Amino acid sequence: MNSEATSTNSSRPPIPARLHDAPTAQGLTIPYLTLCHRGRVSPVWGAIDPERYALVLALRLCQVCGEDLGNGHGPGNRVVVFIRPQDWIRGIGPEPGLHPECAAYSTRACPMLAGRMPTYRSNAVAARITPCDDPQCDCLQWTPPGSESEEAQRAGKPADPWYSMLIDARDYQIVHYRGDESGPSGYGVSLRGIQVMRLRKVRGTAEHERTVLDVLAAALDLTRLTDRL
Repeated sequence: MNSEATSTNSSRPPIPARLHDAPTAQGLTIPYLTLCHRGRVSPVWGAIDPERYALVLALRLCQVCGEDLGNGHGPGNRVVVFIRPQDWIRGIGPEPGLHPECAAYSTRACPMLAGRMPTYRSNAVAARITPCDDPQCDCLQWTPPGSESEEAQRAGKPADPWYSMLIDARDYQIVHYRGDESGPSGYGVSLRGIQVMRLRKVRGTAEHERTVLDVLAAALDLTRLTDRL
């Protein structure tokens, strides 16, 4: 077992069994979706690999371990999606799904979800145009994301409140959406017509404002409490 991965440091939580074979850096699992230099030992934290992103969406893979999320036909088959209030209002979640155990690990390991970063990384975009010294590394062909991409729009901006939403795998559907005043067109997780099984805030903001998802989470808790009576 990796000694760094089991450190008591809050930024290095224990790595779950599902992720024991995944590559690591600084004692943390490198998510399957993260852009990396050759060998997947030097990640560009905060940057998304576009080819892996396409695979994750097309094949219903977990964005952290890269394994199948399932189709909901097995017992207890659940998927976690990290969303922001604006995603819920728009009806589209840009973040691919995760297995519940991968999501639990991410809420502690990811500095954004854990609340250790006040702003989104700004160096992730710049790293795409600064190749490493390895002549065989694919970074020589990397290009920065378009100015309208989710990654570019977040860069350097204050962090949003983030929520962990648990749904049945049968409700996990990837759809194409058109661009509007809320953001550019693309693919994402449909948040319309789904049954939310659990909703929890994993990080707030300095203002501690109450959002539409706080209201929804409270309503779900009240429903569960009433059902037990």
